Amino acid sequence: MIINVDRSSVAMGDDIRPHAETVDLPESSTIAEAVAYLRQRKYLAPIAGGRATWVLEVNGRPAAVIAQQWAEPKFAVDPSDTLGSFGGEVSLMFRYRAQIDPDDLYDTLSGD
Repeated sequence: MIINVDRSSVAMGDDIRPHAETVDLPESSTIAEAVAYLRQRKYLAPIAGGRATWVLEVNGRPAAVIAQQWAEPKFAVDPSDTLGSFGGEVSLMFRYRAQIDPDDLYDTLSGD
């Protein structure tokens, strides 16, 4: 399954090359596996100081908070949902939220 992936810029120097790309992942891959794959490839830009917060949107809807300082993301959707469950076209957008508190952001997204 071809997945459209994009992310926000973190600084002017980060825009040397485009961030939008496609990745081919099995439709049976979970959203957690897709995020782990992209993190392993270092798709999200590291920030000096080690504190960056990202919101993952799947097809335009908030799905997770990812923090550079966290070992694992926190999901607002079931992390075992398969990519195929999001429809025939899947778009993952990582929005950079600077160094805001990722726990507060997660609480807001998850409704806690």
